[in-house]
Amino acid sequence: MSTAPTGGPPAPVVRPATRADADDLLALRVLMFEAMGTEAAALAQPAWRAAARDWFVDAVDAAGVLVVVAEVGGRVVSGAVGEVTALIPGPGCPNGSVGLISNVATLAGHRGQGLGAACTDALLAWFAERTDVTRVDLFATEAGGRIYARRGFTVGTFPAMRLPVPR
Repeated sequence: MSTAPTGGPPAPVVRPATRADADDLLALRVLMFEAMGTEAAALAQPAWRAAARDWFVDAVDAAGVLVVVAEVGGRVVSGAVGEVTALIPGPGCPNGSVGLISNVATLAGHRGQGLGAACTDALLAWFAERTDVTRVDLFATEAGGRIYARRGFTVGTFPAMRLPVPR
């Protein structure tokens, strides 16, 4: 664990998340949705929150998933999720193995310190060194886009389209 020089602020530590981080990861997910403009009423719904928390508990030990957090002074203040997904092979992904980065979020008081970028870098290293992905995808807010552009991400030709399927 890294430490700051005596008298300075504690140095951030980027590490794999554990099951004990599930509540912090859920709080960061709420922040991410707020930044995306999700309505407060939707964010307040307990069903998705419980399901997301359960997902984080299971995901930290799942194959093909890496959840990382950044801590400052022992407190989780930022995090990100990386997943390996399988697609049909094609010219942009010859083996069909694609990385997906999601849930990159940082608590307001810790933004602008490179913590989201550090979490992203940890995921990019994992994808490059420990997986077989040949492409990494993500969806970004305008504010987050600059982090990814600096790492070589470009805006795709075809925008995402969605259709909700009510259950």
